[in-house]
Amino acid sequence: MKKEQLQSVDEVLEERKERLCRRKEFRRIIVECILLAALVYAAFHYVIGLAVVSGSSMEPGLTDGEMVLFYRLDETYQRNDLVIIHRADGVEYIKRVVAEPGDVVELSEEGSLIVNGEKDTTVTAVGKTEAMSESIAYPYTVPAAGYFVLGDNRENSKDSRSFGSVTADDITGRVFVYMGMTR
Repeated sequence: MKKEQLQSVDEVLEERKERLCRRKEFRRIIVECILLAALVYAAFHYVIGLAVVSGSSMEPGLTDGEMVLFYRLDETYQRNDLVIIHRADGVEYIKRVVAEPGDVVELSEEGSLIVNGEKDTTVTAVGKTEAMSESIAYPYTVPAAGYFVLGDNRENSKDSRSFGSVTADDITGRVFVYMGMTR
């Protein structure tokens, strides 16, 4: 072969090699994107959730339309944790845990929450904390598998004063990030 033909063959082979490398790179990028999408889906389906505050029951701490991220894998919760509750009627609520299993909840005549003999000092709570249902008698002892939850806007919240304590099975997750964005 002539030198020009060899150079032409080399150029063709080099071009084919470059196309093959680009195809491999493109496939690698596609596979990485698919894996990343699967990982994000799994994280948001099994580990992390996104919820939007609906209504004013958590004001002033959380406002209507604000987004929150919650962690789904917790099994025990503590006082002052913000939790997402899924009720049997299909409604989800964001509430604050104010009493844990075995705690005694009382409501004073002036509208204060008292847990285990100590007045609640939740900074974001506003309004009077009054009984909402005659089916719940105070002092109320939280069952061994239960949590007593309240909204921060105590005068405008459907919470444990209405439907009683909730179990860990009723709780979808613990809020860990407030997005501060509104619709």
